[in-house]
Amino acid sequence: MAFLIFFAFSLFLLIIFLDRYMMHKAVKNKLQKILNLEEKIVLIKENVKSETFTVGLKNHRYHFRKSDLYFFDNAFVIIGFYKIVGVKIYTCIIVFSDGNDLDTKDLKTFNLNSSNNDIYIEFGKASFTSTNVSVRLKNISKEEKQLIKIK
Repeated sequence: MAFLIFFAFSLFLLIIFLDRYMMHKAVKNKLQKILNLEEKIVLIKENVKSETFTVGLKNHRYHFRKSDLYFFDNAFVIIGFYKIVGVKIYTCIIVFSDGNDLDTKDLKTFNLNSSNNDIYIEFGKASFTSTNVSVRLKNISKEEKQLIKIK
């Protein structure tokens, strides 16, 4: 009986690990495609404190506490992650862009001047089949905010 419980628990952990690994791999592939485009990277800011909140279909990939930010000429990319033993495990990539072929999100709210030097972003629609996501990026300087040129 103990072996059966151990086997079931190990199988459960393996399924969770494979799910997270596939999500991490998909985000890295999408990031590589974005970096291979002709877009010019203006700035990369790593390990930014973030807060997220979702309403509607609970999509766990939008739950992260840290993110890497990529500032392009006409795009802004947020890559959410968490760390396990110092290794970044990417959970999602969120792209906001003007006029290129990137898979962009439809903005609902984009507030560069939220409280405490934060950036507040809201996108999506809350329903049974989709998710409304609110992201708050902490401690972004005025110079970095000026690099974001999306509408």
